[in-house]
Amino acid sequence: MFLFLLLAIIIVGVLWDFYYKKVWRRGVDVKLWFDTDTLYAGGQTKLYEVIENRKRTPLPILEVGFHTKKELDFADTENTSVSDYIYKRDVFSVLGRQRITREIAVDCRKRGHYAVSDADLTTHTLLYKKSYSVGIETDASIYVYAKMTDVSEIMTVCERMLGTLQCAKRLYEDPFAFRTIRSYTTDDPMKAINWKASAKTGALMVNTFDSVQSQKVMIFLDVADTGILKQEALVEENIAIAATLARKLLRQGIETGFAWNGADGGEWILPTNRKSVLIGLERTLAEYDAAKGTVFFSQIVTGRKEMQEKLTDDTLMIVITKNPDEVLWNILREKSKDFAVLVIETVYRGERQPANAKEPVPGVMSNSNMRVLVREVECV
Repeated sequence: MFLFLLLAIIIVGVLWDFYYKKVWRRGVDVKLWFDTDTLYAGGQTKLYEVIENRKRTPLPILEVGFHTKKELDFADTENTSVSDYIYKRDVFSVLGRQRITREIAVDCRKRGHYAVSDADLTTHTLLYKKSYSVGIETDASIYVYAKMTDVSEIMTVCERMLGTLQCAKRLYEDPFAFRTIRSYTTDDPMKAINWKASAKTGALMVNTFDSVQSQKVMIFLDVADTGILKQEALVEENIAIAATLARKLLRQGIETGFAWNGADGGEWILPTNRKSVLIGLERTLAEYDAAKGTVFFSQIVTGRKEMQEKLTDDTLMIVITKNPDEVLWNILREKSKDFAVLVIETVYRGERQPANAKEPVPGVMSNSNMRVLVREVECV
């Protein structure tokens, strides 16, 4: 009798394994997505896992696994391992016709483009005798933009230098900025005469317009970190400064351009006030990977002749770097003959050496129309 019972159990187990292998994947749907598509570094979001079993057969054990870049910090570290990537595997017990939703808090501490990849489902038969796995597709991804950093001091200097440019250049009248009508003088051109107003008053009258001066800024960002001792914190601070300045300048209606020395940095973005440029810029900086390398920053600042010719002399050049050298200083001195130049030099706190004869003094506007600001960063 015992042998018959044992044989029956074995047969039932074999039949169950065969049946489970055929049906476990049917009606099972797993979705992963982030609560938002974009976020600034330092913020927090959520990763949602939704498991739905639309058939009656339960899944006693179902594992959902995936990996992503290790810079994402999952608040729930259970079933998580970290190496070159962060690997997470959550275990569920799903009944028939059940839907389970799990929220995982995620701290986005560092800029980057993070995508959930190599997601898979694994299930086990009773007593873990056998396991079955299948890969699943997911488009869960998030752009973590460069952090928003304090640039109030830099903005104050920018506004002063832009104001100096406005005062130094001859103001011109904007034909779309009508102010009032006044009497004609011999210095007025004939095209300024308002003939209808002249007919009504019996004397020549002319239109007057508000005088305006365009405000333009060109940001040059250096992300090179080629020394033996890497200074990643300074590079990240440079990226954050550039991104934050671009946001603030564009929101103030100042035409802003951008160029940098990332190996895949592409062409210059000439000064413009289109907000779509900011979105593209923030995504480009989020995707930057130092492993891809850089090109010589001096070549970027010098630029191709046809690009340089498109910059007008009312443009403020902002140069952000941690690698000022004699070659760069010489280039910037030459540029300052035609443009106002603001250099933002990032250093670890207390590490900047006293300026030598070849370096402009920080915080002082030189005769060559160039000013240097030193930004100190805490060493981490």
